[in-house]
Amino acid sequence: MKYLKNLSKKEREKIFGLFQKKTKLRFSEIEKTLKIRSNALAYHLEAMQKQELIEKKNDFYYLTKNAEKYIPNFSHLAENKLSPLPIVLVSIINKDKILLIKRTKRPYKTYWAMIGGKILLDESIEDASLRLVREKTNLNGKFKSINAVLHERVQEKGIIKYGFILFMTKISVDQLNFKETPSGKLKWFDAKKLKGKIVPSDSWLINNKLNSKINIENVMMDETNGKISKFKIKKSGF
Repeated sequence: MKYLKNLSKKEREKIFGLFQKKTKLRFSEIEKTLKIRSNALAYHLEAMQKQELIEKKNDFYYLTKNAEKYIPNFSHLAENKLSPLPIVLVSIINKDKILLIKRTKRPYKTYWAMIGGKILLDESIEDASLRLVREKTNLNGKFKSINAVLHERVQEKGIIKYGFILFMTKISVDQLNFKETPSGKLKWFDAKKLKGKIVPSDSWLINNKLNSKINIENVMMDETNGKISKFKIKKSGF
């Protein structure tokens, strides 16, 4: 049974992979290309439709809009390759104080760090920064700037364990009273005289980049049936 499950996963990955080169496929095209028995292929296609990965229109199969989101990452996922994870690190500032969180999860468990998290697919860096502050501190702030970009890696005995692309941002808040959430313990620190067990890269960024500013261009393009119809660009950071 375990073998059959692994085989199903592998064959469905192959089916999904065909959509990297084509937006629509007939049953016969998939069967011929992958050399999968027709009854097995029908089973996989039906299962993938139930999972809302593909949909059928007339004689063709298409990826669903939700499944299209995985196309840029598919090769890495299928081949078990890892890339650095893009993360927003938010410096929450009130005058000369900065709000840090004590991490409860690995990596950097028990270390103090800037509020951080992933950028969701439909978010800008600004949007992600403001959301993370609301979710983890219950504070509403004003976005000030993008301060730095840092490629961070952690190794153990010469083997890379973690990798991140860090976007440091700054948000100012008018009040010191926060509300802790399950994300971790919060504490205000003197931004000019950091003390305690702080993630070294966070400490370096605060000491060296807190008052820096950089621009990052945001691009939005519209696509319809594989054709780009609009291109919009705007700067963010200041």
